[in-house]
Amino acid sequence: MSAAFASASEDDTATGRLILIVASSLSAILVIAGLIYATGASARHMTALIAADCEPSLFISGLPCTTQPMLVSQYDAIVTPAGKQLNADMVAYTANERNDLAAAEAALTAQVGTEQALANSLAAVTFTPQNRATALALITSAASSGNGVPLAAVTFTPQMTVIADALIQADQARAALTAEQARSTSLTQLRSFNHRVQAASAAVTTDMNLLLKAVDAPVSASQQS
Repeated sequence: MSAAFASASEDDTATGRLILIVASSLSAILVIAGLIYATGASARHMTALIAADCEPSLFISGLPCTTQPMLVSQYDAIVTPAGKQLNADMVAYTANERNDLAAAEAALTAQVGTEQALANSLAAVTFTPQNRATALALITSAASSGNGVPLAAVTFTPQMTVIADALIQADQARAALTAEQARSTSLTQLRSFNHRVQAASAAVTTDMNLLLKAVDAPVSASQQS
């Protein structure tokens, strides 16, 4: 009986080892298959994005494909009208800075409002959790109505947001300086701000050009890796 029992125990041990080996082999095969599938899915996903004219580096998970024209249109919709209004405000200020304090101050006050509106508009399209949630809500609403992705749902990428944040800060600094200038009590004091405002405007222009460059030539997927 003891010999038979020992033989049976050895058989059970051998069977257990065999089961463990088979199970381990199957697990390894499944892991490898999963990796292969994931790699293939990633490649298929990238192919689908490109086929849809989606710029891969502009794709944000959970949001629809962003195309280059969509991003450029969003940028233009914000910057172009603000730029035109700022130019008009500056022309009005220049025309009155030497002879009409009230008119010059009114032009500066209008400029402050334009600058603040520009900063707010840029902030609304930066990549933040709140803006992402807003974009998803807009997309859901448009889809339920059978419409395409609205322009208002387009957001900057995280990389572009860094540049946009710098532009917003520069614009807010210029707005604060312009507001201080608008509180001048004389034309001489008013004009004493000109050089500082010009320097602040140059900083805004520099950051605006950097953002435009990022929008026109987004970083490719290969450059991001």
